Amino acid sequence: MSSNFFSQQDLARRNTRILVLLFSLAVMLLLLLTNIVALISLGLMDPAFFNGALQWQTLPWHLVALVSLVVIAAVGLAVLYKWQQLKAGGKVVAEALGGVRLMPDTSEPSQRQLLNVVEEMALAANTPVPPVYLLPEQSINAFAAGYSPADAVIGVTQGCLAQLNRDELQGVIAHEFSHILNGDMRMNIRLIAILNGILFLGHVGYYLLRGSRGNAAVRIGSGRSANNKKGGGGILILALGLVVIGYVGSFFGNLIKAAVSRQREFLADASAVQFTRNPRGIAGALKVIGSNSYHSKINHANAGENSHLFFAEAISRWAAIFATHPPLATRIKRLEPHWNGKFPTARDVQSNDNISPKSKVANGDQPGSISAVSASERLQQALPLLLLHSSRQTEPAMALVCCILLQQEHHIRAEQLRLIKQLGSVVLLQQVDQLCDAVDNLNALQQVQLLQRLMPALKTLSEHSFKQFEQLLDALLNAGDAPGLSPWLVSQFVEHNLAVQFDPTQISKKYSGKTLSQYATAVSQLLALVSSVAGDAAAQQQAWHAGIATLNITTASRPDVDFAVLTEQLPLLLALAPLQKQQLWQAVTACVEADQLLQTDEQALLLALALLLEVPYQNTKPAN
Repeated sequence: MSSNFFSQQDLARRNTRILVLLFSLAVMLLLLLTNIVALISLGLMDPAFFNGALQWQTLPWHLVALVSLVVIAAVGLAVLYKWQQLKAGGKVVAEALGGVRLMPDTSEPSQRQLLNVVEEMALAANTPVPPVYLLPEQSINAFAAGYSPADAVIGVTQGCLAQLNRDELQGVIAHEFSHILNGDMRMNIRLIAILNGILFLGHVGYYLLRGSRGNAAVRIGSGRSANNKKGGGGILILALGLVVIGYVGSFFGNLIKAAVSRQREFLADASAVQFTRNPRGIAGALKVIGSNSYHSKINHANAGENSHLFFAEAISRWAAIFATHPPLATRIKRLEPHWNGKFPTARDVQSNDNISPKSKVANGDQPGSISAVSASERLQQALPLLLLHSSRQTEPAMALVCCILLQQEHHIRAEQLRLIKQLGSVVLLQQVDQLCDAVDNLNALQQVQLLQRLMPALKTLSEHSFKQFEQLLDALLNAGDAPGLSPWLVSQFVEHNLAVQFDPTQISKKYSGKTLSQYATAVSQLLALVSSVAGDAAAQQQAWHAGIATLNITTASRPDVDFAVLTEQLPLLLALAPLQKQQLWQAVTACVEADQLLQTDEQALLLALALLLEVPYQNTKPAN
């Protein structure tokens, strides 16, 4: 399944190029229309302007160039303005839609169920657990927003909590995680910025129109001259023309949005079924939307520009060609080919709540199949309640990270505990003392899963608290002679996922376009890190060669692991294009599986590396 996600990420990247091409064509059309409107407006303001000016040879090309430059600058600035607004990632989108962030430790039953489902899906998808925002809408809808898993958020309407049972809610959330893994979020955010540029001229025309009406009233009251009236008429025509251009821009903008979005929705539905093995969950949610009086409509002022992000159609459309989502019936038929075409009544919806108080993914399973969700649920059930509850609160979550970083050597651990007291607090040290035994009893896989769970709580830290925590993590990492593999992975994962909250430059917004051969040092170091768990020196060399052999990279021998180089080079690997990252991941797995055995520690290493590199990887092979 992960290879499919790589391919879909690459398709999303190529769709972004098509999006830029369509945007360029739309801007060219806007340039043509704006110049026509400008020439007509100038002619009305100065009748002498038309004397020979409309002949091709005598057109005022300097004026055409000036108008074109102004239009390009205006559209470009509008795109950059929106891009600047969105640079902080998914949380900005959620807040712009009126979303309120749910606290990770909430005890309200429906909210707790939602957060539990999001946790399950994050573990199944092997992504950090994202923050969740609740939208005060009675309709049934949801969205995922962000540039990457590190800054992603999930938004869910109140109607989802009130009307969907757990299976249906899980289907909706699985659909949104599919968008995260398929690379749709990055493309969708770019679409918001690009469409803002296309629609900008219409907004200018609207304000000019309002201003010209006001000026007209003043002229009537003061008895201005005929020439002034003609000049005002020219401005009115310019304003009306820009409004019309705005509608034209909206027409093509919505066409672009619909063309880009619709097929990705079918793909996300299919991927959601892959996760849950339960087509009835997501199909049931779509049926409830069809029967709900509010359907999936979002009544927020910003719903229009964000409509392509949602699970279902967020705004009313007067023409099907502008729909960002396929019709509900079409989506349901793809999931349930034998559906009778009838939506459930309100009574049916209520009765569904008692069918599946807990997700029973086996209902839709084929014989012998095991869903990614059920596999993550089994790991989840093995975690002690003390750790589960602590993972949902900010300071205990910080303590859990410290516990995972504690070394077994007595003298190093003693120094680390001293650093926790010195750079953290006495309270933090007490929490570490309370939790460290339970953390020590976890296997490597469970520790990775625990790390994923900590993200929502840790992302409630203030910027000042994060900086202090970052200093503490660096000190704990370097307390011994040299950082170990696991501590380095932990600190890098935590710091990267928290840094994007406060420093938008840390968010991976675009692919580098570089090949693995151009990053030979980084690749060689990464494979050296992976092969370090293989055993003795000969086994490590063999594992490293097995990985490097899958790539078109010439290098002499396995280098010594240099954590400083790895830390410096990691952003380069994160920015690799999807198919390049797929090749890198194939090299990593070849390195781990060189001895034909997959130990629990190696399985945990793969999961941790996948999290760090933002690779779509599911844990499907049993450890030996």
